[in-house]
Amino acid sequence: MQIDETVKRLNAVSQSVGAYEYKNEKKILVTWSTFTVLIVPYEAKTMFDCHFVNPHIKLPADVKAQIGGIIGKFLRTPVKERFPEKKYRLRWIDYKQNIGDPFDSPKTYLGRASDDCGGTYWTTYSIDGAETFTESELEQLKKDNTRLAPAIDAMKEPAEDKDDE
Repeated sequence: MQIDETVKRLNAVSQSVGAYEYKNEKKILVTWSTFTVLIVPYEAKTMFDCHFVNPHIKLPADVKAQIGGIIGKFLRTPVKERFPEKKYRLRWIDYKQNIGDPFDSPKTYLGRASDDCGGTYWTTYSIDGAETFTESELEQLKKDNTRLAPAIDAMKEPAEDKDDE
């Protein structure tokens, strides 16, 4: 189970349960009624790697069981699979009307579109409609189109999603 999915599931347990991702410190904080009760490092492999805080706080048995199940599933996930894959856009050539023109066109990106017959083709999009690709999707594209592999590497640009902030 990935980190963001773990946080989402923990937040769904109860209105009193909160889970927060601290990316800088590489850990998940689990709270009960605003009090931190558990700290789970991203790299934790067993419950012994987790830090229990505020042991005097009594959680309902069903809440404990649900939190324990979610954290258990997270801990059973190999560490490499916990992190979401980085996403990229394929940056295309920007069109310039005149050399030195201060009003250049906006950045354009390659993406796929469908035609009326069920086929797909490549086209360009602005950043708003740009398709994102994971590293594994780009690797597959390079395997399928070996002659385009250098171009794909040259066009690859990290996609900083607003969700990540």
